[in-house]
Amino acid sequence: MARNATLRQREYQYEALTRSDQTGANGDPSMLTRAADEDAQASLQHVVLTYSPVGGRRLFVNGRDTGDVDAQGGGSLRDWDDTFALVLGNETSNNRQWTGIMRLAAVHSRALTPEQILQNFEAGVGERYFLLFNVSHLVDVPQAYLMFEASQLDSYGYLFEKPTFISLDGSAQVPNIPLAGIRLGVNGVEAKSGQAYVPLNVTVDASNYVAGAGQKFTDHGTVVPVEKGAESDLFFLSFEQIGSHSHARTEGPPVVADPVPDALIPAESDIGLRTFDELNMSLSNITGVPVTNPAVMGTYQLVKQALPTTEKLGTFGPAQQTGVAQLAIQYCNQMVQDDTRRDNFFGAINLGTPASSFFAGPGRNQVINALLAKGSGTGLATQPNNEIATELNALIDRLTAGAAGSQAGRTAVVITASCATVLGSAATLVQ
Repeated sequence: MARNATLRQREYQYEALTRSDQTGANGDPSMLTRAADEDAQASLQHVVLTYSPVGGRRLFVNGRDTGDVDAQGGGSLRDWDDTFALVLGNETSNNRQWTGIMRLAAVHSRALTPEQILQNFEAGVGERYFLLFNVSHLVDVPQAYLMFEASQLDSYGYLFEKPTFISLDGSAQVPNIPLAGIRLGVNGVEAKSGQAYVPLNVTVDASNYVAGAGQKFTDHGTVVPVEKGAESDLFFLSFEQIGSHSHARTEGPPVVADPVPDALIPAESDIGLRTFDELNMSLSNITGVPVTNPAVMGTYQLVKQALPTTEKLGTFGPAQQTGVAQLAIQYCNQMVQDDTRRDNFFGAINLGTPASSFFAGPGRNQVINALLAKGSGTGLATQPNNEIATELNALIDRLTAGAAGSQAGRTAVVITASCATVLGSAATLVQ
């Protein structure tokens, strides 16, 4: 219930809380990145939270500002409790385990500038090594090496980049040395993937070679799979040509996978999703609100990236449901606030009637029946309209209970929420 600062993940979003004299003891209200942006991904990311007394919180992902604005603004950090523990990947209660991987954690005494954050991101993370492969016995140059910058990219791969020919003898004379078809090997076997330097066909020559720095051939990098781990994996190089030595290679035939019997291939589902444009048009047709409505257009552009892009049912995710709900709420709100469209959908409704009275009478069935008929469809053998009606009744009961039922404007709010419940459900999304 009390924290100085928190950076946490909520599905595809990052959330930041910072305690100041303008917030609660936990740093509320939080700053949450937009769901539609899906800033949090299942990959190694560089995430930075900064705080300033004027602007408050800012979040940067992979060197870029997420564009989210801290509505709370800044404040003084004098209320911080210096007895609190620094906890990574969990809570002090040990019941909020974060199941990702951390490569580096840093706390700075001031808010980094966007330029500094981008510089840190581009610098990468983790230890980097100069791997020197001795080739003196293959070329007429003392202490000659082919050097790579190497690091462990993540738990599954090593990053090799910037192949460079170099001699550690500063007085060495470097003749023209052809190099071609360089391959990386791990533990006695050439890697099956990541062979980005096979097309390399270059010549080391005195005009391009710099004493002490060598001759770099390319900035391109490649990733080689981890096998035993950084403590045990051993690397080597092979060449199609180096100096006067050559090795003619004949690539074997490509491996062709055995055909999968048709019986083992699952049949494509007859049920799919409406894609973002289909969903937008469906909600427009149901409510009568045109897609050109400014409020609808604004919401659609905001959530478009979070809506389904393919009809395959298995691609549906939580962020898509959030986007569908936001779009449905906007369409319903525009319809309910328009007298003509509201009456065309529900029939005559007096929004001035208190919600507790309106939904205690025939108005409840008037709203539910219209939503079932136009949002879900009737006369369909498999449409779960009884279940939908049960959920709508329970929702209306919750939204009109107690003093809320007599609040001004509550009737419109409850109708809009009921409408969005149906139009944002599988009844509209699934086809």
